[in-house]
Parts: sequence; structure tokens; C-alpha cells
Amino acid sequence: MAATNTVEVSRDQVLAYRAGVHGLGDVTESRRDDVLSTGLQDNPPGRTALVALALRGRYSPRGTSLVHSLRAAMHLHRAGDLDRYAAALRHEDGGELSEQSFGPFGGDLAASGLGFGEALDGVGAAMRNVMADGVARTKGELSSAVTPLVDRRVTPWCDGCGVHHVYDALFRYGTLQAGLEVEVESPTLFRFVRTDETTARTDPDRSRAEIVRRFLRMAGPVKPVHLAPWLGLTPSGAKSWWTLAEDQLTAVSVDGRRAWMHAEDVAELTDPPRPPVLRLLPPYDPVTELGDRELLVPDPAQRRKIWRAVSNPGVLLVRGDIRGVWRQKTSRGRLTITLYPFAALTGAQRRMAAIDAQILARRFGAPDVEVHIAEPAVLDA
Repeated sequence: MAATNTVEVSRDQVLAYRAGVHGLGDVTESRRDDVLSTGLQDNPPGRTALVALALRGRYSPRGTSLVHSLRAAMHLHRAGDLDRYAAALRHEDGGELSEQSFGPFGGDLAASGLGFGEALDGVGAAMRNVMADGVARTKGELSSAVTPLVDRRVTPWCDGCGVHHVYDALFRYGTLQAGLEVEVESPTLFRFVRTDETTARTDPDRSRAEIVRRFLRMAGPVKPVHLAPWLGLTPSGAKSWWTLAEDQLTAVSVDGRRAWMHAEDVAELTDPPRPPVLRLLPPYDPVTELGDRELLVPDPAQRRKIWRAVSNPGVLLVRGDIRGVWRQKTSRGRLTITLYPFAALTGAQRRMAAIDAQILARRFGAPDVEVHIAEPAVLDA
């Protein structure tokens, strides 16, 4: 490790630090793009990643690409980072993939005698061959064209679809290896298109070390166990990534709980900027997806309101602390945002919510927006 002494910090310092590095406070202008270093999850397609950028003052997607990357889920990245993520996410051992994220398919594939890396190379090559004509394709169209071209061991029978097709996670990982980007037409319709960004592949271990470094910057202080679900890997699989950056880390105690931080970020952690009064963050914002949930939201009942099996809500970030959730609906061009705070909001917090609601309305093309606040009632203070 970089140092033997343990740095003592409080939970409040950690939350303030994270709000700062995530571009949510007074330093938004200089850091509004920093969250792209670890990617912004887009779920459903076109509904969360660009919203998260807009709430940080970045209103244009210029220079970004939407691809299947971490956990094979859709993420918005800087276009120049695609090569790094493609190299890092060419997993060689399917047994390192988390069953919680992907089910047992990694083990099933290994049992067939086919290595995950070999299977991924085959699927990626087939996709490049199919997409060489430059035609944009839906997932179904691409799957139908690719399935006959790959090893039959990666195309089991699917009862739900009534056909043989490539394992879904393998298919999604394959699109990144093939250099395919996602173009969203609506939350239920998207197409794959070719991109020339993933041409020269970088060294996998160097790419993984850099991604771990970025994770530590945006999520720290953390433990290897927190890296695993973000990558969609088993604890042992994530540990192999973690060791690539281990000699650069400093031990940190967060209210008595031991974790780790990159040595270069410790000074900012111990003296973080003042967090914002209130921000509305969209579902799957990096603040909620990168952090350790028990630290972010100590109350188990509140955690269940935030991280759902499907359709996560947006969250209210109050002075860096998650203090409620929000939902939206649109009717006749009017966007209605309903806040469900865990405690009563002050007048200043209510005014900040109205400002972010206007940003959300512009992002969703709504000419009018209303903010409703559920119990507990708003305070006048």
C-alpha cells in the first residue's frame, strides 16, 4: 500500500467529497464531465445518462458514445475511452462473472469446453462481419444475422424467444468488442451502428488498472467487495483487478470502518468542498451506482425505496446525503415531478428542487413542469 498510516474521516466528509468529484456542487463547471470517466448507466435507453449529464451542466452528448460495457449494461462513455473499456472487459474466464448479474451462463459456457474469451472473440468477429455493410440493426435483427455464424455452443435454445440465439450477456459484451454503438430512437427502440472508435486495442491489465483508478476516484473510500458488483464480477474476479492498483492505495477509516482510497485523492477527501443544498438525481445516477449502499443509506427500509428490482426512482441529494426519492410522469406535455423526502424539506431545498425540475423538463422536451412534494410537508425555514 502507498502508506501505512490510516486516515480518519467521517461519513459526512465522504459524502461531501463524492458530491464534489461527481460535479454536483460549486465545482460543477470544471467537473461536469468527470462522471463520464466511469460511464453513466442508461436505463431505460435514452432516459437517464443524458439527464445525469444535464444536471451537471453538460447539455450536449458531443464526444460521447452509448455502448454495452460494464455488467454488459448500456453506459454512456467518452468516445475516446471505448478502446480502453473493450480491452478491459474482454473477460477470459466466464467463471469470474457474477451469477447475481448474469445467471449461471458463464459456468455453463465453461462446462461446454469453450472459454469465455474465445467465445467473445467469435461473437465480436461475427458482428463485425454482419455490420460491415453499414446498415443500422435492432437487437433482434443483429441477433438473427449473427446466430448462424458462431459456435453452436454459444447459441442455446431460448424458450422465451422460441429460437436458438447467443447468450444475452455474451451478445451484449460482443457488441463492444465489435465496435458497435447504440443509437436510441425511444426507450423501447434502439439500433446498433458501427463506430470506428475501437480500432487499436490497449493492454488489458493497463486498461483495468486505469478503470480501477477511476472507480476509486469517484467511489472512494471503498473495499474490493464494492468493486465486484460494479464490474459484475465475483469477489475473486474483482480482487484480480484491484491488485493492479493496490500499491497506490491508502487505508482510510470512515467512522471506524476500514476502506481504501487512492493516495492522490486523500487530501481532497479530508477537506472536501461544501456539498450542494439539494440536487435531483436521475435513476441509476453514478452517485447511487458507484457507492457502497450501506454507507450511502444506512437505513435498510430507505435503501429498499431506492434500489428496486426494476424501475429505480430518482433520488434527492441533500448536502451530499440521499434524503428521499422522486418519480415523474408526463401528461399532455406537462411534466409532473413528485418528491418523496425522508424528512421535511426547507424552503431553500424546495427552491433548489424547482431549479433542477426545470432542467429535467428541458431534457424531456416538456414545456411545463410541476413539482409536488409528498408528506412530510415542506418547512418554511
